[in-house]
Amino acid sequence: MNAYLRGTLFFLVLAGLGTEFYFGGRVLKRRFDLEAAMLKAQAESKKAQDAYEAARVENVAARSALTSVKMGWGYEWSFPAGGNIGNIQAVAGGRLTVNGLGRDNGLVPVTKPGGGDVPPIVHVFAMVDANTSRYIGEFAARLDGLQNASCVLEPTWTLMNQEQNSWNFQNGVRIRGQVPPSQRNAFSSLNQSIIRLFEQNYLTDINIQNQTALNTKAQEALDIRKRELTGDPNGADVAEHPEYRAGLVAAIRDLEEDRNTVQNDVDALRRNLKAATETRQAQLQQIRQQDGSAAASTSTPQVSQAE
Repeated sequence: MNAYLRGTLFFLVLAGLGTEFYFGGRVLKRRFDLEAAMLKAQAESKKAQDAYEAARVENVAARSALTSVKMGWGYEWSFPAGGNIGNIQAVAGGRLTVNGLGRDNGLVPVTKPGGGDVPPIVHVFAMVDANTSRYIGEFAARLDGLQNASCVLEPTWTLMNQEQNSWNFQNGVRIRGQVPPSQRNAFSSLNQSIIRLFEQNYLTDINIQNQTALNTKAQEALDIRKRELTGDPNGADVAEHPEYRAGLVAAIRDLEEDRNTVQNDVDALRRNLKAATETRQAQLQQIRQQDGSAAASTSTPQVSQAE
């Protein structure tokens, strides 16, 4: 083999080795990049799996909580906003006329074992906003008003004064077939408390009326006593009883003045009598003295001129 061929082969070998090293380095770099990307993807996949598992657990817990919350509430009928000009209208006595709720919607009476129907019971909630509602109360569907697509609901409690005026159905209504026993007991306890407060208020009003009547009678009796004391222009004019018209105070004052006048007259008479008595005694004494002197002069012996 000549020198030219050996040189050519050597050059090709060197070129091949250089090319191998070049492409081998690129392959290794590509491999390292792929391995890093795969590790990053595995980490992100693990993180996504953990997040999915956490979300799944949260979803199961939320569904369980939702089921627990809904448990005991029964079937729900929702009515859109419209209120008293829409599907639900409040009429006299607290009754509600409902269009769109009847036998065809699941509101059916319960048949008693001995025969006869028990009116279905529902609970009405008035919507305040999208997430808040106000409990109106428990209603019973009238059997004579329960139609296929409409009904008449009557409250099962005694309405208070002006209570119906506070019902606002403009934002929509939700009607439920049941409420949980704890909630129903809370509503019942609150209703009993309201009834007791109204009864206490009624009894307080009665007591105020009685106290007012007693105060009126006491004032009338006081006025009578005042007229007896100070006088009554419309009183009877009786000469023997001047106090009927002039009053006890004036009558007693007049009697005291008359008594004082009589006492003064009696005192003057006593003084005059005393003076007269003293004058009489003095005169009697003087007479006695004069009588004594005369008697003494009469008893003295007289000498006769003849002797």
